[in-house]
Amino acid sequence: MLAAAKFRPPTAPPTNWSRVEDPASDGGPVVGAAAFTPPHLVVLSGMPTAAAAALGAELGAGPDPLPGVIGSDPASGAFAEAWSKTTGRPARADRRELVLCLDGPAAPNGRPAPSGQSRAARAEELELLTDWCLEAAHGARLSREIARRSVQGQIAGGLLRVWEDDGQPVAAVGRTAAVAGVVRFNPVYSRPEARRGGYVRALLAEAATGLRADGLTGLAVLGEANTAVQGLFTSLGFRPVGGLSEYRFD
Repeated sequence: MLAAAKFRPPTAPPTNWSRVEDPASDGGPVVGAAAFTPPHLVVLSGMPTAAAAALGAELGAGPDPLPGVIGSDPASGAFAEAWSKTTGRPARADRRELVLCLDGPAAPNGRPAPSGQSRAARAEELELLTDWCLEAAHGARLSREIARRSVQGQIAGGLLRVWEDDGQPVAAVGRTAAVAGVVRFNPVYSRPEARRGGYVRALLAEAATGLRADGLTGLAVLGEANTAVQGLFTSLGFRPVGGLSEYRFD
């Protein structure tokens, strides 16, 4: 989020940052951070549950109405519980996601390459790929404006790959630019009629091999119920490293 802040348009709402300090911490006084960009959810870093609870209580007593929170387990739950106690309003669990990490050798694809070829996404495909990004993010309440801006940046940076078969794009895999040696995969999408064709697997295998050759770590954040895509990532060498939980404040 910090790396992307310099690219935010001047009309975008400001992001409010918080940090939690523990002077007695052996690792340093800052034990957690959070960001809130109205009207979106509060985003938590990993932090001890006591720190998350303290932050939830403080922000709950503040002037800004919060729509909810997302963060690592169990920090987000502690934040939501403290916020609810402070405000007297209910907090309900909304979604849970699994975090997968590739920090070792990428496993080979293990399957024959599908027909067609991988290529960079093109500027004239912006609207189509924005549609795909929104479909891939179903349930995340992503606005078209944010999705379009993200896809536009990926196309400009050469970070979005498309698989083309018989002259038509059938799948896409995008990633972020590297920040501190880490990239996140998003979106990952295949046309419904092409989902057994091996196109996404081929794109992911290509991307995973490339980023590990560059010494980078890959991350993927997937809906807990999306077991098919989870299986695809784990078959290519990704491993589960934790979960994210989202709470909505009613």
